[in-house]
Amino acid sequence: MGFELDYIFNPKSVAVAGASESPDKTGHTYFKNLLDEFPGKVYPINIRAPEILGVPTFQSIRDLPEDVDYVISAIPNRDVLDLVDACISKNVKTLHLFTARFSETGYEKETKLEQDMLDMAAKGGIRIIGPNCMGLYNPRLGISWGKGFPREVGNIGVISQSGSNGGDIVSEGAIRGLRFTKVISYGNALDLNEADFIEYLADDPETEVIGAYIEGVRDGARFAKALRYASAKKPVCLLKGGRTDAGTSMVSSHTASLAGAREVWEAMCRQTGAINTYSMDELLDMLVAFSRMSKATGNRVLVGGGAGGKSVTSADECEEEGLALQPIPDDIRNELTEQDPFFGPWVTNPVDSSIMGGSNLKPHEVIEFIAKSPKYDVVINTVSAGGPWGGHDPARQQRASRILEHTIGISQNLGKPVALVLSESIPESREQYEVNLELRHKCIEQGFAIFPSMGRASRAISRLVRYYIWRTAELEELKARNSK
Repeated sequence: MGFELDYIFNPKSVAVAGASESPDKTGHTYFKNLLDEFPGKVYPINIRAPEILGVPTFQSIRDLPEDVDYVISAIPNRDVLDLVDACISKNVKTLHLFTARFSETGYEKETKLEQDMLDMAAKGGIRIIGPNCMGLYNPRLGISWGKGFPREVGNIGVISQSGSNGGDIVSEGAIRGLRFTKVISYGNALDLNEADFIEYLADDPETEVIGAYIEGVRDGARFAKALRYASAKKPVCLLKGGRTDAGTSMVSSHTASLAGAREVWEAMCRQTGAINTYSMDELLDMLVAFSRMSKATGNRVLVGGGAGGKSVTSADECEEEGLALQPIPDDIRNELTEQDPFFGPWVTNPVDSSIMGGSNLKPHEVIEFIAKSPKYDVVINTVSAGGPWGGHDPARQQRASRILEHTIGISQNLGKPVALVLSESIPESREQYEVNLELRHKCIEQGFAIFPSMGRASRAISRLVRYYIWRTAELEELKARNSK
């Protein structure tokens, strides 16, 4: 449906119009990142500097020795019409405009300039990304606008109308173990828009999960169709900017978009199977859940690792999000009672680890034993490396490491989704900080979905479950329609 745009995401040659000698300039960052990582040909365009980073420059795209696939514009808007004309002469396929100050200004002159640019590009067969955007991040090719973006390829594709929010998804997601296939910041969406990119990522075999930050939609009917098409194939997680009056007033000056009514957006998400989120944290939680947890077949959860009051609040948070805390099955309770007649009947879901002191039952063994039951669809375990009373407590941290090791074993043997709530106290020493960091790295290396609280974990898992229920029904409906 949208994979004909693959050439946009996989260029073989790139020119940077406005490549700069100054490390403070975005034109320098684009060029240096390409020079360091991109395997294809890279051309710097600069009318003053004879060379940049040791590479001879060209005064114009017209002066290049051969055609070029992809051009990044980091020049003033007054020069873009000449740039488009030059691109046509070199059979450029894609023009990414970091260049801004077009229709988002609200001024008639700049709006007309934007339209003239689009008309000229369309006649020349050039597709436009932007203007007013950061463009493409493709870790496989080493194309990036961020200096520290990961080079490892993951399974998440992202579209973002905002460059800063797109960058946050990459950088903050990387801390939680997320890696990406392609990320596109597309700004004003003058030509290529959100529907184009959703359709592309839906058909991209590398991409298993789609995330999006969107401020406005160019064509509502087409976008809804693209969402439903994509959601039937893979999860699509959305964050809408401009939901409030204050946010809406900012949208038009940011990307010249019409924000649209919140109620309409929410209804569209329900109808198309897209997962609607309300904050960057929530969007990242959903990307973590879908990219690092296996498919959930139901909403019955086993919760482990909480002590005392944490078990109570965990139960509340799970049930409030629509997750079912199934009681301990009779056969399992009987087995636990045989092992310890006093503590066995006391074990509940959530499993309260604090009651097992002095027992023959070990919390991690109890959780593993119960988790094997087909009565549970998802396991959520809590790992804590410290507490407000513990400070830098080596024994507590060793216990956390043991719990993690056992959870790794559980996840490898169960064949059902497992999530970790990694409870980290504020480090009181460098040693504690390093232990917390090591624990987090271990969790990420083992592929776990990590959440900072039970509330956020239960909310994400509930939505993960609901999505797979929706998709099963959607695919059955599609199959029935196609069989007629």
